[in-house]
Amino acid sequence: MATEQTASLFGRMTERVKGIEIFSGGEGGWGGKYVIYALIIAVIVAVAVLITDNFYPFLPANPMGGPSAAARAGKVFWKSTDDNAEKLVVPAKDSPTKRPTNYSMSVQIMITDSRTPGIGRFRHVVHRGSNPCGITATTPGPSGHAGIQPSDLPDTEPTYKQNGLPALMNPGLFLDRYKNDLHVFVHTKGQEDHSEALWLESLTIEDLPLNTPLTIGIICNGKVLEVYVNCRLYSTLMLKGTPYMPKNDNQWFGRYCANPMFGSVQNLTLWADSLSLNDYVQMCTNPKFDASKAPKPCAGSDGGDSCPDTSLFGSLGALIQGNASDSQKKSVVAGAATALL
Repeated sequence: MATEQTASLFGRMTERVKGIEIFSGGEGGWGGKYVIYALIIAVIVAVAVLITDNFYPFLPANPMGGPSAAARAGKVFWKSTDDNAEKLVVPAKDSPTKRPTNYSMSVQIMITDSRTPGIGRFRHVVHRGSNPCGITATTPGPSGHAGIQPSDLPDTEPTYKQNGLPALMNPGLFLDRYKNDLHVFVHTKGQEDHSEALWLESLTIEDLPLNTPLTIGIICNGKVLEVYVNCRLYSTLMLKGTPYMPKNDNQWFGRYCANPMFGSVQNLTLWADSLSLNDYVQMCTNPKFDASKAPKPCAGSDGGDSCPDTSLFGSLGALIQGNASDSQKKSVVAGAATALL
């Protein structure tokens, strides 16, 4: 009986040894070592794909649950500029936003002063579109055209001289003429009275705070304009027409020409397509600024020689004394108009 049990145990051990020999590629085996080689090669290929996708996004989505390839393909401009840089440019050849109807953008700003010598005109933050001041640059960044005054402006676009708005914008981000409201403009085309019409549509972000870093985002899909503030959806605008932009005007400008907003603009990020909400939120980042380096128009907190006191009482006092500046006169007119209304 014991002899039979020993023989049976020996037989089972022999079968296991033969199984191991077959798996490991012994005589008559199917070569388990080649399976190991295949696994190693698969790991190498997967790592190579992930590394390539990191630098040249092509996968439909990040394998780790991150943003899509389109979101990761965005280009960042003006990231190494000084906090007080102005006349910033992204030439048309460098801009990924080739279509007027589908694009996404994000920019980081900080407003350092509400007052401006150019009161009565919209204060420029960022826009893509026409170039009334003729500012050009061969590479993205400051163009070197600082110090432009309203008297230096050509007469090619009378509307810009009058109110600070270029003839074509898609989009245009401008601070209000008198308040810290940010207007988002977009020119669209459509049919009106059986003829082609050009409309200026807009959405307003109200009462932006001073000396506070902000991220403003815009997503346009041809029919709806989505506006984001600090990575959260602020509002949407159903467009009346189709967003319009000639190919020759596919250039971006920051703190442009004679009426730049007093503050900082940096990290303009452009995408060629309209991103999903999830993609944009994942790509959005919080800005950091050094407020001490940002430009301010006035020497003192209560008004200086370079920026007169444009409050209603200060303007009235200067008008009575006979030394009111143009901005103070406009402030009195605006105050009187508001009172009458």
